[in-house]
Amino acid sequence: MAADAIVAANSAQNAELSYELVSMTTEGDRRLDKLLSSFGGKGVFIKELEVALLEHRADIAIHSLKDMPAEVLPQFKLAAVLKREDPRDAFLSRGGAVGVRFMDLPAGARIGTGSIRRIVQLKALRPDLEYVPIRGNIQTRIGKLAELDGVVLAAAGLKRMGLADQVTEYFSTDQVLPASGQGILAIETLSDNGARHSEQREESSEIHDSIVQILARANDVATYCIASAEMSYLKALNAGCQFPVASFAEIVCNEDEFRLDSETAPTLKIRGIYWDEKSEKLLRAEVVGNLDLNTVDFVLQSKNLGIALAKKIQEQL
Repeated sequence: MAADAIVAANSAQNAELSYELVSMTTEGDRRLDKLLSSFGGKGVFIKELEVALLEHRADIAIHSLKDMPAEVLPQFKLAAVLKREDPRDAFLSRGGAVGVRFMDLPAGARIGTGSIRRIVQLKALRPDLEYVPIRGNIQTRIGKLAELDGVVLAAAGLKRMGLADQVTEYFSTDQVLPASGQGILAIETLSDNGARHSEQREESSEIHDSIVQILARANDVATYCIASAEMSYLKALNAGCQFPVASFAEIVCNEDEFRLDSETAPTLKIRGIYWDEKSEKLLRAEVVGNLDLNTVDFVLQSKNLGIALAKKIQEQL
């Protein structure tokens, strides 16, 4: 999907682009017997791909943004993001689309999810249910319905895999705030710093510059602002996947109005949650601000809104 989107975004340049897909399996894919927080957190889904970039076995790497650490290492660059898919969480019950809805489940029903973030929010809705840790790819998790009453998955993955017809219902973002970066495909390549220190820097310098330009054309600016705000929130809280924390940013304007030549300053709203173990409370906060698209700093403005949200949460601790 990402490769095709990059090719399409460069078609106006009369660039006849082709690509080779380099399939890889990460530690996070292989070690399904343990929770991510027990053996390295988010980085386990991207480490092997970043090594492939450094060794020039690949020119770009595609990640789910929610699997990336809040801060990219200096050798790498988040060059582009694709337009966000449905960011919500989805509930699949044993009966599929006509199954029992989440709020109608009987007390004691067993729900599968591998996410601490989901569990603390689902418990706020239904403290009387049992939440069972599960991991694996989408098909593996859906297969757990043979022994569970329901599972909770990201809507984006289900829709990309053509499995939306198995969804019983979608949680609103008021019910369950999505993971930071959920539904966003991130495109990573070497940074200028990483390319300069490459063993093949002389041969690869020109190629690197070309790749950065190609990827820039595929970047969805609105989603990049959203991603910048959400990941800055995580970074400011120093939070990874082992923390029950989440943020969700939205551009409050029509998509047609979000143009770099627009005279209107779109509004970005970002909401965040944080589970405070000491008080056993789910903390919530919201920040709203305008983005001046006529300056080069609008991405920085997005990041600052994420930082401001983190400060609001910290004030409640």
